[in-house]
Amino acid sequence: MFFPFILSRLFNRSKQTIKIYIKMKQNFKLFATLAASAAMMISCQQAEEPTMDKAQEPVVKTRAYGDKTPKVTIYVETNDVNPLNAGDYLLSDGSAYADIVEFFAANLNKETVNGVVRPTLYLNDKMTNLLENGGAATYVQGLQAKGIKVVLTVLGDWQGIGVANMNATQTTQFAKILAHAVEKYGLDGIGFDDEYSNYSSSLINGSFGSIITKLRNLMPAGKLITVFQWGNYGSSQINAAAGAQINHAYANFGYNTYIGISGVTKDRFAPLSINLGSIGSDVSYYGDKAYELAEAGYGSIMHFNLRTRSQADPLPLFKAIADGAWGETNVTCDNGNRPQDWTFVPSGYEITMDEVE
Repeated sequence: MFFPFILSRLFNRSKQTIKIYIKMKQNFKLFATLAASAAMMISCQQAEEPTMDKAQEPVVKTRAYGDKTPKVTIYVETNDVNPLNAGDYLLSDGSAYADIVEFFAANLNKETVNGVVRPTLYLNDKMTNLLENGGAATYVQGLQAKGIKVVLTVLGDWQGIGVANMNATQTTQFAKILAHAVEKYGLDGIGFDDEYSNYSSSLINGSFGSIITKLRNLMPAGKLITVFQWGNYGSSQINAAAGAQINHAYANFGYNTYIGISGVTKDRFAPLSINLGSIGSDVSYYGDKAYELAEAGYGSIMHFNLRTRSQADPLPLFKAIADGAWGETNVTCDNGNRPQDWTFVPSGYEITMDEVE
């Protein structure tokens, strides 16, 4: 079954390649005819089956975080899935299928101190021991050992405060808290998702962009900032200067090439966002889209809602994506059914400015 699948993929997505090859054959035959009087020793077989030179050979896409494009991000719902499952999917060279795994999610909360509202970062009962009490050594470093970048997603929490309505003092405080979390847990960066904030006060222009810019200045070089293109991501919040600080931005669910964040270029944008909990049986569509976006120069592909393999097996999809994006035809899984094997903390854990300072 595997060999027919490869043939079908090659023929389905190689119309342009076939046209080029036919043109090459035509040009070669013309050359052979013109040269026949001077080169009678050239065989008919050689004329009929030209050999591509190095400049004509298809480029083989490599597989390393620094130079492989597009990169794959997998959001893992840590409320019910072990994030180590995302690292169990491997390419033929033994490297991980995923480039980035986002722990989804910590929450943007608030506290009131002497009548003044300050932002906090809350880890819920399921997230706490993934990071606290030595959890980062297992769950963060476990993925990093496979070459995967680990990012903590920040999500609103129905408290009336969000990334789009903070004043200058609050944006500074929140950026410091996030940078502290990155250092404390050994994370590779922070992701933003402006959902569920339930804004109770007027938005403040530039608030979101200010957090991004301040966070970038506080984190060491090489750390990542990602943004899910949802909520208040327009130019009144994120201007081009702030957008230039974003490493990866992700389209809303499905396939959409519209980049709504100023300063984000397509080499840092994922037009394809796939719900791994509801893939369907026909994965060829996603393989074709992966091929299209890779050829067009887009830099990312995003997956969300990873399930255990027994719940919703993503392997056929990953194979289609790898084939389309990088010409990689062999993706394997060495587990994918890891349970939630950490202890939950009912009260959760909250990082405040008191801890940071």
